[in-house]
Amino acid sequence: MNRLKIKLSTPEMVCDFINVCSKYDCDINLYDGRSVIDVKSIVGVFAIDQGKEIEVQAISSDKSVISSFIEDMRKFEV
Repeated sequence: MNRLKIKLSTPEMVCDFINVCSKYDCDINLYDGRSVIDVKSIVGVFAIDQGKEIEVQAISSDKSVISSFIEDMRKFEV
């Protein structure tokens, strides 16, 4: 279970984040401390306070998917 700390500071970063996540078939969750948001819920992702440090996790048994996801998340990491 690998969670990465990220920050989505602008609406453009949120859109970019959603676009990156949309290429994965696995479940991806955001954890903002009080709730869990499915990244496929665009409204849910935009509801998170921009600029707040959050955690993201891709859920897959395929290690190559996880590795690719972690690499894609580097630009959003805190």
